[in-house]
Amino acid sequence: MTQTSREYAEALFALALESDRVQETSDALRTVQEAMHANPDYMAMLCSPAIPKEARLTSISETFGDSVPDILLAVLRMLCARGNMNCLDRMAEEYGKLYLEQQGILVAKVASAVALNAEEKDRIRTALEKKTGQRIELNCSVDPSLLGGVRVETDGVVIDGSLKAKLQQIKEVMGT
Repeated sequence: MTQTSREYAEALFALALESDRVQETSDALRTVQEAMHANPDYMAMLCSPAIPKEARLTSISETFGDSVPDILLAVLRMLCARGNMNCLDRMAEEYGKLYLEQQGILVAKVASAVALNAEEKDRIRTALEKKTGQRIELNCSVDPSLLGGVRVETDGVVIDGSLKAKLQQIKEVMGT
């Protein structure tokens, strides 16, 4: 499904870029996702082969037709018609990556043993922006198993400054 999701995201992004509606489509896609998560029965109905395809397509048009760009509506209808509605979340994730890339923003996943405050986040963001030369968007999470410090992953590079990693290094040096 990942490849399928990526293909739908790339097609949607290309259409949004062509019509200069990248941000609007991104916002609308997020709204559709939230609506689907808030109404899992609706999503189940859209995925159900027991419901006639035309009824499912009509439902999408009636539900989202006036609130999302036409290109997104067409992609949603295509997902439904081809039985790929379960690709929606991954497609939205892939679209988000394309959007950030187009905007020159790099996402950094930051895991810490405890929640970071605003000042700590700003220091990490500033350091990463200096190091990469790009704007950085932080995606922070808490991982108590780190014991202390932070672990940063961005663009396939991992910087592990966690206490857990340092203890593991000491353990390896000691040969235990």
